[in-house]
This record gives sequence, structure tokens and C-alpha cells, in this order.
Amino acid sequence: MSAATPGEPTSPVLVTPVGAWTARVRRPGGESTASFRFTACGHALLVAGGLGAGRWSSLGPGSFLFRITEPVLDDDAACVGWVDIEQRASLSGESFTGQGTSRVHDADGRLARAVPVEIHATRVAL
Repeated sequence: MSAATPGEPTSPVLVTPVGAWTARVRRPGGESTASFRFTACGHALLVAGGLGAGRWSSLGPGSFLFRITEPVLDDDAACVGWVDIEQRASLSGESFTGQGTSRVHDADGRLARAVPVEIHATRVAL
């Protein structure tokens, strides 16, 4: 809960990632932007900067874990692999910072590479 002046109603402070987020995504060799959506029932969606779906779960007050699988498509929209995104995040008000690893797999499921990734996100909607 947030503090309020006496006589004013208090407004709740969200302690879950539920909502829509815009993010800066940093990995070796570059930075990009992405958008995420986390639902109250535990779904995690990558909706811009790639497309993917997965789950999130609480790790305790102010922290959560999310995993998203993002398909890798060629120019003909054939699936040539996928990326397993895993992030441990710390939530602070209307922002979160995540650190984790994205594992890139080829179409046969072989691990092609693992890349450290850091995310800085801001909530834009509930």
C-alpha cells in the first residue's frame, strides 16, 4: 500500500507484474525494444520485438520468474528454431529489471547458443 495524507484514500501498489510493459532488452552486441504482457493467471506474452508465450510465477515479494518460448521463422514463415527466454526479475513500483539467459535452438532442438540478456521495463497499462 502507498502512504496517504490523513483523510485521503490509499491506493494499492501492485506487487505483481500483471499488466502491459515496454522494455529495453540488452544482449551482447546490441539493444532492442520489446513489449510484454503478464496476466493474473500466470501467462507471459512477448507481443512486440518478437512474438512468444509462456508463464510467469512469483518468487516472493517484489520478484518473479518468467519463461517465454519465441519461434524463429524464416522468410517463408517456416519454423527454423526457437528461443527459450528465461528471466529472474525484480519489481519496483511501475518498473522491473530482469536478468537471465536466452537459449537459441535449431529446428531439431539442438542448442545453437546461449546469450545473457538484461531487461529494463516500465508498466504502461494494467
